[in-house]
Amino acid sequence: HTRPAPPPLAMGDLGLGQEFHTWHQFSSFFDDWCEKHKVLFIIASLKPLISLRQNPLHYQPSLAATLRFRFVRLICKHSGTYVGQSTIDCPASITLRLGPKKDRLVVIEASLEHNHKLSEVEFAHYFKRHQLEASMGLPIRITNSVSKRFLAPDLIWNLEDYSKAKDKGMCELLSQLDGLFKSDPGAKVKLVFQEDVAVLNSIFLATSHMRGLVQRFPRCLYMDKAACVNSEFELYSVLCQDGNGRGRECAYCVARRGVPDLVIFIVASLVQSAPDIKLKVKCLTVGAGITDVDAVEEVLPCTRVQICRLQVLEALYRKARELAVPKEDKVRNLLHNMANASSPRVYSQYLSDLEDVAPLPFLQYYLEHWHHNKGMWAECWAFERNCDCPFLEHMSFHQQKLRSALSPPLGLAACPLDATWTDTASELLPQRHSRGGEEEVPGGRGENCLPTGPGYGTAGDVWDGQVPMAQGTWGCLRGSRNGGWVRLCP
Repeated sequence: HTRPAPPPLAMGDLGLGQEFHTWHQFSSFFDDWCEKHKVLFIIASLKPLISLRQNPLHYQPSLAATLRFRFVRLICKHSGTYVGQSTIDCPASITLRLGPKKDRLVVIEASLEHNHKLSEVEFAHYFKRHQLEASMGLPIRITNSVSKRFLAPDLIWNLEDYSKAKDKGMCELLSQLDGLFKSDPGAKVKLVFQEDVAVLNSIFLATSHMRGLVQRFPRCLYMDKAACVNSEFELYSVLCQDGNGRGRECAYCVARRGVPDLVIFIVASLVQSAPDIKLKVKCLTVGAGITDVDAVEEVLPCTRVQICRLQVLEALYRKARELAVPKEDKVRNLLHNMANASSPRVYSQYLSDLEDVAPLPFLQYYLEHWHHNKGMWAECWAFERNCDCPFLEHMSFHQQKLRSALSPPLGLAACPLDATWTDTASELLPQRHSRGGEEEVPGGRGENCLPTGPGYGTAGDVWDGQVPMAQGTWGCLRGSRNGGWVRLCP
């Protein structure tokens, strides 16, 4: 399981003068490079881009979150280690420094030759991706202990102390959470880090108001990816349906792309934040892009999981176009008929027709991705037969609100906190109709229901309400009788 170290030229894809415009760019490149060559490096020294002991230069604040450091030196894991009675003291090292333009990191040293054998077994045991993106201020023993459990306000203060002067991004996030707990001590928050690596994978958040909503209206829940935060993280939302038939936010999760078991984590965290709903949730509807739903019923034993039927059809139609399926109209009609089949027998008949018409690549795609979970999206197995599912309406309106709350460019620290204003605003937004027994709120549900810029809305009979606006600021809104809005003050 060991092999000689390759000559330096074999690793020539990393060399002097190579430039990286973000720390994430370097970290991703370096992870791929280490995996390719089965080498282990550790950080020997680093200097943050911004030091709390110095006044930041004019260019640094905007780059602190992307570059993070002005000097980094990486050395072989075996530099200075002992094997038996001898020291390895491997000379392999890589150094990066802030370039002359002060907007990128440049490789100024690349000594890539090792003086020892490289073990693939050792590499497989110790290597973890994203280690360079770990919080430099939080010890691994701390991140391991806080992961997957709700944070207490005093723990936030302790984490802030660890992060000061070492990790500006983590410090900003913790500061935002500290502000949340001061205004809402009953909020439930989790920070989940990779095990044995201080790399943040996800943030779960449910305010007291959200928890109250899901406890009042637990019967049907809706979950989907609601926004892309940046190239690494996505925002997922969980909605319930209130007595007026409106979709209401009851949890958020910001998660790194590709994190495993995300749905079960979100559902389990929601149940932990509102335990009374465990046996009361009857249906969870998710978007077609969410696939890891098999274990949901272990957490919600009385729940049927559904996938949005219209999104499934859209995915199938896209695939048919992508594969240039012959007789596409006929294939689309068969797919539509299968999705809306009145019985399992009718579904099977249309599936047989599809097998006769569709080319093999499309048929394989259908059988591998959608046939096995047909009970989650076809009409004949639906939770409520012959009823329009409000999933798309709720998610569309929710995303419309998010667009007002989350002003680009999005930051990981502010994203979940800025998003929480949308449900507070929902308390004030006029609604179009009622589906339940509660009093209907008058007004419209058109585009004017959201504060999207100055000078919109009309006067009339108005009432005042104060809601948190984007970027953590507050604004006074006055709602008019016809559903318009006037922003009165920042």
